[in-house]
Amino acid sequence: MPKSMPIQIAVRSWTRAVKRSVGISVVALASTILPVAPTVAHDSNTPQGSLTDVNALPPAPGLIFDVVAGEYIMFDTLVERLSGRKYILIGEKHDNPIHHHHQAQLVNALSKSDERERAIVWEMFTRDQQASLEDSWQTLPVSELGPAMAWEDRGWPSWHDYAPIAQAARDNGLMMVAGNLPDDLLKPMISNGNDALPDDLAAKLDLPDMPTEILDRFNVEIAEGHCNMLPKSMLGGFSAVQFARDASLARAMSDAANIDGIDGAFLIAGAMHVRHSIATPWHLQRYEPDLEARDIAVVSLIEADDPGPDASSIEDYAMRFGAPDDIDFMWFTNDIARGDPCQNLGMGQ
Repeated sequence: MPKSMPIQIAVRSWTRAVKRSVGISVVALASTILPVAPTVAHDSNTPQGSLTDVNALPPAPGLIFDVVAGEYIMFDTLVERLSGRKYILIGEKHDNPIHHHHQAQLVNALSKSDERERAIVWEMFTRDQQASLEDSWQTLPVSELGPAMAWEDRGWPSWHDYAPIAQAARDNGLMMVAGNLPDDLLKPMISNGNDALPDDLAAKLDLPDMPTEILDRFNVEIAEGHCNMLPKSMLGGFSAVQFARDASLARAMSDAANIDGIDGAFLIAGAMHVRHSIATPWHLQRYEPDLEARDIAVVSLIEADDPGPDASSIEDYAMRFGAPDDIDFMWFTNDIARGDPCQNLGMGQ
């Protein structure tokens, strides 16, 4: 990865000048559902005049919950509490366009509100695409970047949905970084594990033996994610790929943060890649043992369940990701209509 990006550095300088001249602002994206102010509600099961703790109410689309503080917060408060963090990982559900608009809104707001210049590392771009990404980023309109990078041909949802994130990067002069493993390594890794990694990448990732607790969690999640149709003999190979992918994303974030003029990184990735105890943050701590807890923040965009008499609690949502402390901030959204993901699922597809 190059040690300097003259065009991007120039754009960052221009961005700083704009910040000084117009002040800090937050761009509201037309498709974004903004969180509403939580209000104190009357509980019909309590005496007249008594009040329900709003933070005990079930999540709903548009609300943001600070897991550590145990309270719902406004978007501006989220930005304030993330300000100054070195690494900010924003998890998503890939096919929900609301998530990508929220990611863009957060990247834009944080880039305008604090002094850090963070690169944007993408799960969706692979390491062997970095040179092409840099060339395309410097020459093409944002709307043409995805097609130039074979975005949808590689199986990702519409580039139109992700483009606001790239636009926020361009508006703020942020470097774009391809973080994931090359696609052509995945099948060899499933069969041969880490031995399939090229020597230079193996040295860069410096993968340890996978801790048993991580392997066990990955095996369960991968089996369920494939509708329990994978042979058990394949689960270890898929888990090795997941472990290496998380390491690749973490290494890309750390490397980008060491480039002159850059002092942090965002990560745009699926929600399972951004969990503290098991995924990319775990590897960040490996690569940078001196990181303090507040240097890494996880914001996970989560689809809220339909309300009902047995509505899920914050704790219920947390445990869906494996542990109660894997996420720092939960940002709830609407879900979208989907078919049965297990219907007509075939091996090798």
